[in-house]
Amino acid sequence: MPGLPRIGTLALLGATLVSPVALAQQPAPEPERNVTVEERRRPQFDPLGIRAGGFLVYPSLQVGGEYDSNVFALENNEEDDFGLLVRPRITAVSQWSRHSLNMSLFGDFALYEEFDDNNYQDFGASINGRLDITRNDVLFGDLYLQRRHEGRESPESVGSEKLVNYFDGLARIGYRHDFNLVYFVVGGSFNRRDFQEEDLNEDRRDLIDLNGDLRVGYKISPRFNVFVQGDYTIVRYDKTPDNAGFDRDSKGWGFSVGTDVDITGILFGEARVGYIRREYDDDRLDNVSGPGGLAKLTWNVTGLTSLIFEAGGGIVETTQNGASADLQSNVAAEVQHELLRNLILNGRLSFTRDDFQGIDRTDHTYRARAGARYLLNRNLSLDAAYEFATRDSDVNGADYDRHLVRVGVTARL
Repeated sequence: MPGLPRIGTLALLGATLVSPVALAQQPAPEPERNVTVEERRRPQFDPLGIRAGGFLVYPSLQVGGEYDSNVFALENNEEDDFGLLVRPRITAVSQWSRHSLNMSLFGDFALYEEFDDNNYQDFGASINGRLDITRNDVLFGDLYLQRRHEGRESPESVGSEKLVNYFDGLARIGYRHDFNLVYFVVGGSFNRRDFQEEDLNEDRRDLIDLNGDLRVGYKISPRFNVFVQGDYTIVRYDKTPDNAGFDRDSKGWGFSVGTDVDITGILFGEARVGYIRREYDDDRLDNVSGPGGLAKLTWNVTGLTSLIFEAGGGIVETTQNGASADLQSNVAAEVQHELLRNLILNGRLSFTRDDFQGIDRTDHTYRARAGARYLLNRNLSLDAAYEFATRDSDVNGADYDRHLVRVGVTARL
């Protein structure tokens, strides 16, 4: 494989950079409440930030390289390539005693050596905040706008020579009120997706997604509560009917029951399970229904090791000819371990099932990732990661295997 000598060069470079003797491991700290090992505070290595009024501003810049063994995610005729990755980010975090406001700007740019059609320039901005009206009344919101690209493995963009780019915007507002033991949360969101490649006929996928939800919960104890939640969704496409003559506008609802758990900050998270349904304006598109939900639980086994378990199921929009939706389900497990005070290891396994409703296609995708972060000081860190992905599909030619190797340097203030 032509890329192997360069991988050896990257590995040698990485070995040279991390040659200083790592700091000796101190006795294991106590688990920090409601944060994972990677998120835990490290006073010797955390960036100090820049004070700006009531905010702390954290600029960062990551520069790295990537080797991709199958840049087009193909079953046959695989092509490999090397890319330069540049990722600037600026985050501002409020330091107020009440209320909160966080803002972020990011860029994600890639320049590939051979296949420049895979070059991308992603960027975006986000803001989220919380207004503490009273001790029992909270108003919160999120707003973001970002330009993203669709990965080559996406079934929606297979066969296109160019990367598919799109703008994704979201505005969400919510309100929570706590009674004595009962609370409720009501919210709504507006999501806009605008695909840019008109010459590829991607404007057929432009849509607006409106969502409303209501949650009512009961506090069994300060560390444990249960809730029921209802959701209602309306999806409207700009182009109706599409080029195949289908009207993909839809409406749907969901119902779930769940729990919030916080056992002394060592086991914490949320899990809910329920039923979802989506009905389409076009009678030729199959209505979709099935199990839905979301779960993320973190277990801080010790102050040095975190285990994270995730699962989810939902309806994903698709424009596959004849398919009404992608009924997607996924599970994942991740481990984070602090081997040394300045060396954090991580590993992740995940499985995703995409069941396209109305056509004979089901995809099973497996991913495995292992990585490490070496903290040189509070301003510099080295990162390395390896990822393997494989897909098994009912459709001929849709299977693929893919190996990704990334190394990089991150500078922070």
